[in-house]
Amino acid sequence: MSTWNGNFVSERLGVSIHSDPAAFVPVEDLVGLALRRNPKRAHLLVSTVLAKHIPTEPALVIAAGELLGAIVAMELAALGHDAAAAAPTAEAVAAAAAQLGEVLRRPVGQRRDAIDILATQVAGLRTQVPGAVVIGYAETATGLGRLVANALGAWYIHSTRHATPGVEPVAGFEEGHSHATSHAMVPTDPHWLDGAGPVVLVDDEFSTGSTVINTIRELHALSPHPVYIVAALIDLRGAADRARFDALAEELGCRIAVTALGTGRIELGESILDRAADLISGLPDHVADAPLAGRLSVLELSAADTAPVRSDRFGNASPPATADVAAIASHVAAHLGSHGCRGPVAVVGCEENMFLPLAVARALEDLLPGTPVLFSTTTRSPIVPVDDSGYAVAGALRFASHDATNDGPGIRFAYNLSGAGQRPGTILVFPEPGTGSSDVTTSSVPGLEPLAAAMASAADDAVVVLLPANDPARQTEDAR
Repeated sequence: MSTWNGNFVSERLGVSIHSDPAAFVPVEDLVGLALRRNPKRAHLLVSTVLAKHIPTEPALVIAAGELLGAIVAMELAALGHDAAAAAPTAEAVAAAAAQLGEVLRRPVGQRRDAIDILATQVAGLRTQVPGAVVIGYAETATGLGRLVANALGAWYIHSTRHATPGVEPVAGFEEGHSHATSHAMVPTDPHWLDGAGPVVLVDDEFSTGSTVINTIRELHALSPHPVYIVAALIDLRGAADRARFDALAEELGCRIAVTALGTGRIELGESILDRAADLISGLPDHVADAPLAGRLSVLELSAADTAPVRSDRFGNASPPATADVAAIASHVAAHLGSHGCRGPVAVVGCEENMFLPLAVARALEDLLPGTPVLFSTTTRSPIVPVDDSGYAVAGALRFASHDATNDGPGIRFAYNLSGAGQRPGTILVFPEPGTGSSDVTTSSVPGLEPLAAAMASAADDAVVVLLPANDPARQTEDAR
C-alpha cells in the first residue's frame, strides 16, 4: 500500500497502531481507520480482509479466514488437543501469513496471482478437530466464524440480532461499545454445547476483550468446557485486559488461549471523543440517499434451483453444499449474461448474511473470467465517509432496513460502493432468506425497495437475488 488508509484519522486524532514484531501479519496491513458516529467510541478499525466495509476479492477473504482457523488448530496442538498430530506446522502457517502480507502490500487489481498462491497454501492447512464448537459474533464476524469452522471441520453457530419466531434464545450477552449491543444465541439443537471439545470464539478484532469475557461466562454457566480458544483478525488488548483473561481462566478452572493474525497495541489521543465530534461536524456529508439510477432486476430462485438456506444462527454441522453454491452462481451468471454483464461486479451480502454470498462471489470469479468480482456486505454501523486516500471509507449508501430484528427497524449502510472511483458496473445483492419483516420471497420484493433503490443508485445494473429459506423452527439437520 502506498498510502495507509488510516493516516487521516491517525494524524487528526492522534490514533496510533503499533504492531508486535512477532505478529503473523503486521496490523497496519490488516486494518485502516475511519470515524464512527458513536458516542462510545470515536474510531473504527476497518479490516482489509473481512470484506465488511471494503469490497475485497472473495478468494482473499476466504484465505484470510481459513488461515486464522489454521492458527487456531496450531494453538490447540500446543495445548495438547487430540488433533495435535494433524495440526499445521508453525513453518507452514508462517509461510502462508507471509504470503498474505505480500498480497496486502500490492495494489488491488495487481494481486490475482499472489492470491492464488495464498489460497493454495491455506487449503493445505485445513485440520479436522472433532467435537469443536465455533461461535462467531454478529454482525461483523458471522462469515469469518464460518471460515474458521470450515478450516477446522467444526460445528458452527453465530450470535444474532434478528428476530427468530419459533426459536427461543438460550443465551445472550452484551457488546458494550457496539452501535447495537445485544446478542442472542438461538440454536435449534438443544445439545449444541453438551460435548467436551474446545469452544472457539471468533470476532474480527479485540480492543479490550470485554465482549468475549461476557460470552465465556455465559457459556460456562450453561455447560462448562475445559478449553476456550479466542480468535480474531487483530488483537490490540493492553496488558490489563490480557490479565483479565488469565484471571477469568483461573476463576472458572479452564484454559483460555487467544490467537490472532495481527497483534499489537493502539494508542488514542487525549479527549478523542470530543475531538472526533468536532472533526466530524466540519466534514461534508457524503452519505448517499440517491434516486434510482441504474437498471434494477430481480433473480428469484426456488427450492427446485437450490436447497433452501438454513442460517448459521441456528447452528450447522457444515457449510452450504458446494453443489448448491455452484447452482446459485450458475443461475446468477446466466442472468448477468442475458442482461449484458458490466464489470466490475460487486456481490453484496446483507448484515449477518455473509458466508453464502461470499461463496457465490468466489464461484463467480471462475464463471466470469476477465471480470473483476469483489465482495462486501451491508451493516448497521454508522461510519463517516471521507473521500481521501488516507481514509478507509470513501463513500456510503444509506437505506431503511427490511429485516425483522429484536430492536426494531432502523437505518442500514453499504460502504465503498460509491465515492471517487468506487462505482461498480453491476451489484448483486443477497437479502438473507427468511429474515424479512414481510414476505421477501416473491419477485414483487416487498420491503426491499429501499435496499434495491440504494444498490441501483450505485451501479449501472443492480440485481436482487432471492433464495428459498429453510424453516428454522424445524430441526432439519443433525448437529452431531
